[in-house]
Amino acid sequence: MGFVIVAISTLTLIYGLVGIRIIRPAKVGLKWKILLWSVLLAFYTAIILAIVLRFKAPHSPVTIPIFWFGFVSFGFLTLTFPFLLFRDVVLLISAWVRALVAWARRMVSPSRNLDLESPPRRQFLVNTSNLAVLGVTGSLTGYGLVEARRTPEVVDIDVHLENLPAGFDGFRILQITDLHVSMTIRRDYVQAVVDKANTQSPDMIVMTGDLADGSMMDLRSETVPLFGLQANFGKYFVTGNHEYYSGVEPWLSEVASLGFIPLINSHRIIGRNGAEIVLAGVTDYRASRIVPQHASDPEAALADAPENRIKIILAHQPKSVFQAAGAGADLLISGHTHGGQYFPWNYMVSLDQPYVHGLHRHGKTQIYVSRGTGYWGPPMRIGAPSEITVLRLVRE
Repeated sequence: MGFVIVAISTLTLIYGLVGIRIIRPAKVGLKWKILLWSVLLAFYTAIILAIVLRFKAPHSPVTIPIFWFGFVSFGFLTLTFPFLLFRDVVLLISAWVRALVAWARRMVSPSRNLDLESPPRRQFLVNTSNLAVLGVTGSLTGYGLVEARRTPEVVDIDVHLENLPAGFDGFRILQITDLHVSMTIRRDYVQAVVDKANTQSPDMIVMTGDLADGSMMDLRSETVPLFGLQANFGKYFVTGNHEYYSGVEPWLSEVASLGFIPLINSHRIIGRNGAEIVLAGVTDYRASRIVPQHASDPEAALADAPENRIKIILAHQPKSVFQAAGAGADLLISGHTHGGQYFPWNYMVSLDQPYVHGLHRHGKTQIYVSRGTGYWGPPMRIGAPSEITVLRLVRE
């Protein structure tokens, strides 16, 4: 209940501020203002209705159109909101500077009339900058929508590992993560991802969580193409936070039926050309809040693993690197961050996660963080394109 109150309050703040700062000062007639407020109210209602319908009527013919309308408009407004805040800060600083200049000039010449910013001028500045903001955010929304909906590009990363056995030199691990099958990511998008992944002929495929946003029964038909992913050394899966929101046990059964091996704080020995490495997987970093017996535990995942082997851990959240490094992992493969998904909210992600995207070294452990293969919430990506990642292991 507390989360619902916070969510509604946040939505009201964002939508309300946009209305107050853009519609209220607009120099248009009363009928136009009523129309604009009605459109804003429709946006506000649509996002709430979309969330309700996702849970209450996922198969209704109106659910997907309302979902698209609600979340595209939500993306547009969550872009407009920070731009408006930035504009208001600039105007406020500008007003302070002008007031300081006027005060200084009065000290020099008290008789001079220095009204540098009359009310009509202020209104003109506000309305002109509002049009500029809407032009920019409208264009970015369109760009972000196209960027989010295109088939993800393949990103090739070489990971140099000390003591990597010669038998695994050049071993290619394809990572899919944060696919977020939902009301806007459907079977056609999943099939396009599978087709592109299979063109890479990887040795192994790993999926590092957040497969879907919804119950397994509602979305299982949309994930069927994942059965067609092919790799000689198998397909492996670890849970993300959204599996726990959507019912983790049914989804674990479903991914197993799709040919994946779930790694629940466990590991497998992978053999190739007479050499071995350890592949381990941990549950989501915060899984214990919903399913206590699924508490993420890299130590348990590597328990009884052979010594002197390269150890690779799959973990949804980059935060797992702290425990994984302590457990002796050579490489951690993760996702969760979406690379920030879209500007300017991407700068908030680093407040929660130690790494946002790319390959990094954390002590003796390396970590790769994918930007994700799908998207969550608004169908938008700006400055953080989706990806299918191919990690090639290279002898140091």
